[in-house]
Order: sequence, then structure tokens, then C-alpha cells
Amino acid sequence: MVIKCILLAALIRLLITTDKPFLCSAIYSGVALIFGLAFGGRIVPVLISVGIGFVLASIYFWLLDRLDSGSVVWWIVAILGIAIGLV
Repeated sequence: MVIKCILLAALIRLLITTDKPFLCSAIYSGVALIFGLAFGGRIVPVLISVGIGFVLASIYFWLLDRLDSGSVVWWIVAILGIAIGLV
């Protein structure tokens, strides 16, 4: 979970630089797939988890992209979005 949170922080930085939310969610999902399979997960549950994670990450990064990066609402969404790391 710590690795996912660090990854989310790095992807937020990438989002601010590139303004491409779906690139960030695809990278997040790809890393989650690799970790899920590397730690001996069965393929179907891992794919379901990655699919749900991709949808949630897409919504999260899209919201962050639409909001002003200096606003209080942006920070609230950024902090609450760490819950994506639990999926």
C-alpha cells in the first residue's frame, strides 16, 4: 500500500506536468497489474481489481485535472483520493 501511495504522488506530479489524466490512470493500473501478478494473485481477481482501480483512478485524475491545482478543493480531492490505494 505504501508503494501505491508513493506512485499516486508521482502520478499527481506527472498529471500537473502533462495534463493527461488517462495516461496517469493507465500507468497506475499497469503497475497494479504487475504487482498483483508478481505477488501470486490469481489472474481473474487481479484483473477485476485492476479494472475497478482503473475506473477509480481515471475519475480521480480527471477531477484533479479539472480543478485548479492551488485551490482547497483540489487538495481535498488529492488527499481523499489516497483511498484509491486501498483498491
